[in-house]
Amino acid sequence: MIRVAIVDDDEEYRLQEKDFINRYSKDTGEQFEIKTFNSGMDFISDYAPVFDIVFLDIEMPLLTGMETARRLRQIDDKICIVFITKMSKYAIEGYEVNAIDFVVKPIKYFNFIDKLKKAISFVKSKVEKEIIIKSDDNYFRVPVSSIFYVEKDKNYLIYRTKKGEITRRGTLKDAEEELAGCGFSVCNSGCIVNLKLIEQVTQNCVIINGEQIPLSRRKVKDFKKDMLGYLRGGLK
Repeated sequence: MIRVAIVDDDEEYRLQEKDFINRYSKDTGEQFEIKTFNSGMDFISDYAPVFDIVFLDIEMPLLTGMETARRLRQIDDKICIVFITKMSKYAIEGYEVNAIDFVVKPIKYFNFIDKLKKAISFVKSKVEKEIIIKSDDNYFRVPVSSIFYVEKDKNYLIYRTKKGEITRRGTLKDAEEELAGCGFSVCNSGCIVNLKLIEQVTQNCVIINGEQIPLSRRKVKDFKKDMLGYLRGGLK
């Protein structure tokens, strides 16, 4: 799922860009989650780093697209920025905020889709897989490789990462689905661990980040199977 933000003060352009993306989705099967904003201020005021791509109009009142992008880069250095502009001369300024390209108005479908494809390739080329964790009113973009383990605590999940703990509501099943295919395995009924970061496995526990995580008898067979698969390169 590619998460896209469209920021433009002109409703006609917002609808057009959204329609183009949905048309491309229908033609290719690529899945998108799209959210539109009618101003840079609307987009940036309560911004959370949950988007992969933003199509950002440059010429907007109150807060221009360029100023919006500058503020955006202070809180999100990962998002892929594509500027929308009536005058291509403004696109040069995009290098300042690491924009990958620009689209000139009036927008033509195939030109827009060329830029969308470029942005998608940029997003998918990221070596580091990340997940977005919502904790209370805060959003955290967390590299999967930085997560030691996730444990259940009543109705909450605690993510133990290299930068500390993050807590959110959820079940262990939620965490398993979120991290499926990322090299995690269940070691007991309340915990999944990152196979890549395991230091030692004993008969009764898994040692990771210097901590001993109980390895239950019921899970040991499947856990060792996952561990062997990972060592053989079967899990990514």
